[in-house]
Amino acid sequence: MTKTTSNYEQFKGIIPALITPYGADGGISDSVTRQLVRHLISQGAAGFYLSGSTGEGFLQSTEERQQLLEIVIDEVKNEVPVIAHVGAMDTATAVQLTRHAHTAGAAAVSAVTPFYYKHGPEQVMRHYIDIVEAADIPLIAYHIPGLTGSNASVDFYKELSQVDGIIGLKFTSTNVFEMQQIMDSCGEDFLVFNGPDEICLAGLTMGACGAIGSTYNIMTAPFTELYRLFHAGKLEEARTIQYEVNRVIRELLRYDFIAFEREILRLQGFEVGSPRKPIQQLTDAQRADIYEVAKRFSFLNVK
Repeated sequence: MTKTTSNYEQFKGIIPALITPYGADGGISDSVTRQLVRHLISQGAAGFYLSGSTGEGFLQSTEERQQLLEIVIDEVKNEVPVIAHVGAMDTATAVQLTRHAHTAGAAAVSAVTPFYYKHGPEQVMRHYIDIVEAADIPLIAYHIPGLTGSNASVDFYKELSQVDGIIGLKFTSTNVFEMQQIMDSCGEDFLVFNGPDEICLAGLTMGACGAIGSTYNIMTAPFTELYRLFHAGKLEEARTIQYEVNRVIRELLRYDFIAFEREILRLQGFEVGSPRKPIQQLTDAQRADIYEVAKRFSFLNVK
């Protein structure tokens, strides 16, 4: 694959890391997935990121991850780019998912560093190169040291950015200095997406091209407006929105974030089901508490 910036403009804006809707049988719900995707587009979603942490990709079979991707691509119909997270503990599964993503019509793939086993930078680099060489589809690396335990250096990402087909990085850390150093080292053609929603504005200020995040499932519109205001130079107004959404995030942190967001989506009218165990399963009392929290924020639009 030849490194080119010709179509990178499609990767920007607010991109939800999509919650995976489950039906009563525990499998992926085709109808609710389509309903949620259509709703998020109407709220300003600039793309979708599938089967990452929020989407519970590591709790799904390879076939389920492929199924979800096919449903979303069919529903989106090229309105916005779809990024398939193909990260796995082993390279072979990541390669298999990458080839499927290319065939299915994804705009890009993304992958966390392989985890659990303590791989050195050479092995991680080879893992990424094997993914990008598997199919003619761009790769966005994924830096999330809090979950993978892998905290790759700025120099590692500088080297990675020189590999044809590796076009950017999803940076999920609140260390915005490190984010800036990666941007400075990798150059302006290397896309960096802000990961932590609670510092979305800070990430944009540092130069992130957009943001891929979890709470964009439940409050897409405020973040879309924050993004618009930032690019219009209205920083004070953008900061007001960041403060307001952070009040929701502060409440979210009392729960598992996936359980909390699924309950908010249910209250918004989307029957996305419960997360897969061992993720937190909410009690009736916890659901009632989340409802009381949600009612305080009109932009959550709970029913």
